[in-house]
Amino acid sequence: MTPLPAFVSYEFADRKELCLALDAPSGRNVMLVPPLFDEMNRMRKMLVDVMRALQTVDISSFLPDLPGCNESPVPLAQVTLTDWQHAVQACAQQHRISHIASFRAGVLTVAAMPDAGHWMLSPVKGAAILRTMMRTRIAADRETGLNTSLSGLAEQAKAEPIELAGNIIGPALFSQLNDAKPPTPKHQRIARLASDNKPADVQIDGSALWLRAEPGDDPAMSCAIAKDIAAWVGQ
Repeated sequence: MTPLPAFVSYEFADRKELCLALDAPSGRNVMLVPPLFDEMNRMRKMLVDVMRALQTVDISSFLPDLPGCNESPVPLAQVTLTDWQHAVQACAQQHRISHIASFRAGVLTVAAMPDAGHWMLSPVKGAAILRTMMRTRIAADRETGLNTSLSGLAEQAKAEPIELAGNIIGPALFSQLNDAKPPTPKHQRIARLASDNKPADVQIDGSALWLRAEPGDDPAMSCAIAKDIAAWVGQ
């Protein structure tokens, strides 16, 4: 019988955080670190599809909830980027994971593990994610007659928690994300979509699910991602 995805946990900051796991008997495993904020919601179905595809080639996978996200018991407004980095590190250590596949701004959470193997899809700076979310807030404010700006929201975010795209982000998280750049670990493989002309180790046919208005999937892209991750884990 094919194993089904199940929730396991990892300990961080004296509490349990959840992690979706899909087991395979080989002992080979990989952690999938999701994108951040609304991109996480848009791409979760795709990430689970990647996990299922990895299972067919006998690779276990783990998809952790970051503190402050999904079923986490801690409010997002209290979380920092440092917390995310240490949480992802804790999950990897507790489940003995040495290969990390991170997606979009999820790459910003893996900086505490420079010696691990890193597969990264379309890595992006934290400032770019924040600008997109602030533009969404500006457009929503305009519809209600409010006049806000990027600079005004950035100033507000320095002093108090701010709502961006449905997320309450504290000053520390905003500041750390605004300065955060994708890490450059020793053992890395950069993947990008075939439509992206930035430097990459591999280009994958597919669609930018993180840009869609609603959550979606791309089965062919999920299979291509799993195939490349499997080859990378097997090196």
